[in-house]
Amino acid sequence: MATIITPGEVPKYVPGAVTAASDDLGWNGVWLRGYRYAALDVVVPPVRDFTIVSYCRGTTFMERQCEGAWTQTHCAPGDVSLLTRSQRSHWHWTEEIDVSHVYLSENLVSGICAEITGRCLADVRLHDVLKSYDPIVTAGVAAIAREAQ
Repeated sequence: MATIITPGEVPKYVPGAVTAASDDLGWNGVWLRGYRYAALDVVVPPVRDFTIVSYCRGTTFMERQCEGAWTQTHCAPGDVSLLTRSQRSHWHWTEEIDVSHVYLSENLVSGICAEITGRCLADVRLHDVLKSYDPIVTAGVAAIAREAQ
């Protein structure tokens, strides 16, 4: 079984300049990190938390492999990637980008799932999405990033 990493360990596998962080703010169940990344080809071990990646600056061709299949798209500001927890992934992009990562703990997502659907998280399958355009999610990530700054 692969080692599951914390959000704080992600830079060991995906090196980039930190542009924002909520590390010392005492938040419970939510953690933000902003990064400036050069073009990279990286394998990321399973991450403990659910992750929203919001693309803030730069446009790039993006490829990702998880669960065997590669997906490809172009990502630009306003796009988001939604990542389930505890799943290994391989990423490749070709241009410099700025992104914000919002990490959501299993306990937080489980509580929201129970409140909204009346079901436990184990009964709900969260699908990874390499690219989605959702202005509400993008605005939420931007608000969390502003709060962290």
